Amino acid sequence: MTDSRTDAAAEFDLGAFLERERERINAVLNGVAPTLAEGAPAALREPVLYALATPGKRLRPILCVSAWRVVHPGETPDAVYRLACALEIVHTYSLVHDDLPCMDDDALRRGRPTVHVTFTPGAALLAGAALIPAAVRVMDDAAREMELDAPARGRLAAELCRAGGALGMVGGQLLDLEGEASGTVDADGLERIHRHKTGALLAASLRIGALAAGVDDARLEALTEYGRELGLAFQIVDDVLDVTASDDALGKTPGKDAEAGKATYPSLFGLDGAREMARQRVSRALDALRRGGIRSPELEALAAFVLERDR
Repeated sequence: MTDSRTDAAAEFDLGAFLERERERINAVLNGVAPTLAEGAPAALREPVLYALATPGKRLRPILCVSAWRVVHPGETPDAVYRLACALEIVHTYSLVHDDLPCMDDDALRRGRPTVHVTFTPGAALLAGAALIPAAVRVMDDAAREMELDAPARGRLAAELCRAGGALGMVGGQLLDLEGEASGTVDADGLERIHRHKTGALLAASLRIGALAAGVDDARLEALTEYGRELGLAFQIVDDVLDVTASDDALGKTPGKDAEAGKATYPSLFGLDGAREMARQRVSRALDALRRGGIRSPELEALAAFVLERDR
């Protein structure tokens, strides 16, 4: 992996960058969260706030902001971070629903009891649903502040809804459930599941940041390909960690996929094979940046983070 990165990326202080970006994203998210269920009954407002307060990697909004900086290097306005938080809100909804008893039935997420365990499955279902339109509102408000016109704002909303809906995460979740029920998922089927379930929102994070910045078509295509490959690498590493990590390190219950008999990259290719596949996907992601003429130490270092993370 190290040989695939530029000298600038190798010298990039990823730890300091991630800490700084997470602090800024968390501050923005904490600011908008109370407004998302304002006026709603406490039975809905409390699980919404609980879900959004759960700590996380914030990878998707960080990718969004980094893509914006491909076009506009340097200081980033607060409105861009608010735009990026819409992606974290959609991601949070997907985690709330993914943990439900009718899905993965998990009791632990990001080191805390899941929303349906802390409240009720019904409250978790409704809280997750409430986050979807809330994310669109947050995105549109931020885009207006950035003085984007109506067609540009509409395109951003369409990108977000496509990635989070039937053509993205929701469709991928259905494929995952069908595969678990049939027990016959092959390598092509597994990739199809995760290009939708995981990769769609990761790629959309980059596309939304770049489109908001007024990116040209060539760099948009490169960032999209980078996101798609990074999304698969992220899922492969997730599958490896599900086998190798402890619940304290992982922040969620490990071994759930194996218990359910789900197809995973380690189950199909072994741990070493899965790790090699993740490295190949990250290499393809970096190649996409190079082909698009994009020199971004941030994005190169984030690719390394996806590959080397331990949670």
